[in-house]
Amino acid sequence: MSRLRLLAPLVASIMLVSACTVDAGADDASSTVLRIGLSGESGALDPHAFTGNFLLLDAIYEPLVTYAEGGKLEPGLAQSWTVAEGGKQVTFDLRDGVAFSDGTPLDSAAVKWNFDRWIGNKKFTFFRASQIISAVDTPDADTVRLTLSEPYEPLLQEMSIVRPVRLLSPKSATASGEFHNPVGTGPWKVESQSATGVTLARNDAYWGAKPKLEKLEFKVIPDSQARIDALGNGELDLIGGSYLAPITPVEARSLADRADVALLTGAPDVSIILGFNAKGPAGDRAVREAVRQAVDTAALAKALLLGYGEPARRVFPPGVPDSGTDLPVVVDQDAARRTLDAAGYTPSGDARVKDGKKLSLKMLIPAAPAEGQLDPRAMAAAIAASLNEVGITVEIAPVDSATYYDERAEGAYDITFFEGLGAPYDPSGSIVSLFTSGARAPLWATPATEDLVDKALYATAPATRSAAYQALYDAVAADAGFVPLVYRPRLWAARDAVKGFAVPPTDVDLELTGVTVE
Repeated sequence: MSRLRLLAPLVASIMLVSACTVDAGADDASSTVLRIGLSGESGALDPHAFTGNFLLLDAIYEPLVTYAEGGKLEPGLAQSWTVAEGGKQVTFDLRDGVAFSDGTPLDSAAVKWNFDRWIGNKKFTFFRASQIISAVDTPDADTVRLTLSEPYEPLLQEMSIVRPVRLLSPKSATASGEFHNPVGTGPWKVESQSATGVTLARNDAYWGAKPKLEKLEFKVIPDSQARIDALGNGELDLIGGSYLAPITPVEARSLADRADVALLTGAPDVSIILGFNAKGPAGDRAVREAVRQAVDTAALAKALLLGYGEPARRVFPPGVPDSGTDLPVVVDQDAARRTLDAAGYTPSGDARVKDGKKLSLKMLIPAAPAEGQLDPRAMAAAIAASLNEVGITVEIAPVDSATYYDERAEGAYDITFFEGLGAPYDPSGSIVSLFTSGARAPLWATPATEDLVDKALYATAPATRSAAYQALYDAVAADAGFVPLVYRPRLWAARDAVKGFAVPPTDVDLELTGVTVE
């Protein structure tokens, strides 16, 4: 996998930057270090857990299969693979001469050790590969053969995700299997890690194209505006990405006017969706339909995203494979009022009442943006205002992030926000988490959606698979089971000294191989 390169200041400004930047010493003014903003602590960098920052994991660890632009699958640590007739066996031919950065050979035994850590583990039911693989065999040191309980076309794409399929050195766990050291095969290895940041050093024994940079210095700066300031004063070279150092649309607009910064945008890969709890007032389809009719997503995108995002028309953005076609737009507040009238919700002052009970919806939101997400507060307020216009009272309930995910899983809401997992997890990973009852917090799960999920996942012919996905999207839309709101923007900003950086194919990887600093 290629990686980002560090950009140093222009020669004429080197001494100025080093004089006024804490991190810029005499040696740091060369083109060997890239300083990158990080919004929070990196976490334990275990690829088989949910704690580590996605992009740091991607820099250290590699998969058998890589996910390229447009959803194309390319060789990773497996130089090739063969799918047996019938689709129930997949054989991977490993690259020769690859080793983990601690010197441990990458062989079939190491791959099997890794797979045994997550196959069948209930923590990873969000992707079916963890449940569908029935055996991992190692015919020889260079060959890994997976046997499946049934043909599963998304398997190869799911082999490209970040966690838990990335490969860890078997020497990086205790005899009891406890993780203790982040060691992978990637182009970077951990030099130091603390609460204030992480330094990655170039892996000079890397099997692929080696980075031109010698180090990546990730600096934790929790405040978004402080990261913008650090980019402006030369303390940082690069910020952006949903899971690294997010840039808001307001900040993007200010950065776009600066001559010393390059603002880069990527095609969206995630939709932000409004979902319903079918066990509360939104269990009434008329309420869901009225909400869908009342919310003007085009106005929402224009007001909140400032031209850096678009109104969503699908469960997944158009660039995601098998995302289907745009769903109908039904924005009409008068129609929403008629829908509620017909269902017996009678106007009573600024609200509506049915059977003596006020129509009120609890909107659960995180009090601060969760990892990889936009700030939900402004969007929640705008949606609440739209619903109030048609007589639906909304109680916005902000809670801390940990509580938010617990309460969403427990159904302690009437409406709340959902997102897909993003490439390369989509669409197969997200339709399981969004539309099946076994997921921790599904968006909309019924027997019909679960049947359609299975049809989509286990289709073997491309045309059959695309039709099954479309049928799933249409079925949920027919239930008024969700409201696609906006496509999440993908924004990055680099100092003008940084050359060769492009927005990565997904938000969970960092393309650094060709990056330099002038």
